[in-house]
Amino acid sequence: MPVPATVLENSSVGPSTGGYQLLVMDPERFVTHPLPISGTLTIGRGDQADVRLADPLASRSHARLHVGATFELEDLDSSNKTRLRDAPLAAWQRTAVAPGEAFSIGSTMLMIQQRGGVLPRPRRLWPHGYFEARLEEECARAESSRDPFAVVRVHVQGSATPARVAELIRMALRLPDMLAEYAPGEYEVLLADTEAPFASAIAQDIIAKLREAGLESRTGIAIFPRDGQSPEELIGVACTRVRGGEDGSNAVVVEDALMERLYSLADRAAKGTINVLIVGETGVGKEVMAERIHKLSPRAGKPFLCLNCASLSESLLTSELFGHERGAFTGAVEAKPGLLETAPGGTVFLDEVGELPLGLQATLLRVLETRIVMRVGGVKPRPIDVRFVAATNCDLESGVAAGKFRRDLYFRLNGIMLQIPPLRARRVEIQPLAKTFLEQFSGQLGRSRPLRLGTEALRFLESYVWPGNIRELRNVIERASLLCAGDEILPEHLPLEAMTVASSMVQPRSPAPSVESIGAGVWNSSVAAPWARSPTSPTFPASAAPPPAGESEREKILRVLAEHGGNQTRAAAALGMARSTLVLRLNSYNIIRPRKP
Repeated sequence: MPVPATVLENSSVGPSTGGYQLLVMDPERFVTHPLPISGTLTIGRGDQADVRLADPLASRSHARLHVGATFELEDLDSSNKTRLRDAPLAAWQRTAVAPGEAFSIGSTMLMIQQRGGVLPRPRRLWPHGYFEARLEEECARAESSRDPFAVVRVHVQGSATPARVAELIRMALRLPDMLAEYAPGEYEVLLADTEAPFASAIAQDIIAKLREAGLESRTGIAIFPRDGQSPEELIGVACTRVRGGEDGSNAVVVEDALMERLYSLADRAAKGTINVLIVGETGVGKEVMAERIHKLSPRAGKPFLCLNCASLSESLLTSELFGHERGAFTGAVEAKPGLLETAPGGTVFLDEVGELPLGLQATLLRVLETRIVMRVGGVKPRPIDVRFVAATNCDLESGVAAGKFRRDLYFRLNGIMLQIPPLRARRVEIQPLAKTFLEQFSGQLGRSRPLRLGTEALRFLESYVWPGNIRELRNVIERASLLCAGDEILPEHLPLEAMTVASSMVQPRSPAPSVESIGAGVWNSSVAAPWARSPTSPTFPASAAPPPAGESEREKILRVLAEHGGNQTRAAAALGMARSTLVLRLNSYNIIRPRKP
């Protein structure tokens, strides 16, 4: 974490008699620097800077602020650039910047504001539905940029009104941050362009502000992409952490005939040593199945370790998997064994394996073939004894064809493929899953008996397409449990607008494979998972729903996308569907998803 920014006055700037000040916000604190009526100020890490930052990402002489009737910002050919309006400034070019408009240097945010004023705060307490839509848009934006952001759940105890709680929470927030009400006594915050240390500092500040007013609280934080890359994942992680308990989506309910066959195959595969590849959409329960395979295997008494391959850079993934020796790179002050070394005799679960960088794929392939690892900076090979279970929501066959995933690694990981169908394809399990979640949340809320699921509410649940699958169902049930003051969950406790729109788009279930089609070739992935995509299958991805009949909807989607300049979030809103549903439609119709330039 950067050292707190320190602001130094320099007599060469002139007297600070202007009506504005420069607000400097780093991960530790906010400080202000009075601005003169006219002149220039240099900003940087060097001792001679007028505004000195102790930010390791700042250059010694990083930027210059020109003060007069207007304000102009100039980057001084810095190493890490000065960013304004989310874009890097060209060196030596003066760009107008308005009071109240933030610009960034490294991990430090700066803003010109009127002296004597206070930092503008987000004033509105938004509803949860709008928060989810904004979060979905933020996920789409960060999908290509990979800029981190945070979701914070806040649980508040006490009798203060929502308006009062919101006022206190806002005191810890910045101008771009978004505050919404999740349920009574439950709030949620979207922290844009925020890394984990800064998000933690803001969360602690929220707790402190509430405590000063006599309100006790606790928070749960989820970081993109470390903890998830979809709204359902991020909200689910934040909810789990604010409760301080296990992820309720780990509930195992197997009542669908196809799922019974699938779990039977998983149980048989668990008894061997073959590598397993689990595929399916986000939130269908891939990690739950991986844990089951481990618990039913001869390695059950040994470690079960998980690594999300989409959450770390290539260098960090290499260090996490294979370890490093002391001095192997800057900051490696001591030797560290890798994940593969710390699970002797156990199972290593590689989640989102389709996101592995190509360079790391080659290294992992060698490990799979030789069962030997070499630490970063090391010279001594180390034998390992682990079983690999991998999971992905990507179409790896398409990745292989596009040169993004190694064919040899794909076949090594794919000793047996288990494809988990989406929740919309096994609707018979929605009611028992919802009941299980209601029992969990009722106990956590201190209810003497579990909440009941009303008939009308169940109808909405069973007609919804569940793009976030079991994880989304759990989030919906948790919020309904918080909103319900009686004993029965009613439609008014559910996000009806999204479910009503989606109910008209439900796809018919594909017939499950017959028991005979599974046959004896259980260890062959194409036989073990006959409902998975095969070379002769239609060209839509395995994770997508089957294409709806007719061409009229495809033409409408193309027209609306064109009308909105390829913006999927706005096009989805115009079409009356969730963005995730639109993505499924694009995949099913083989429409190339628009990308930002």
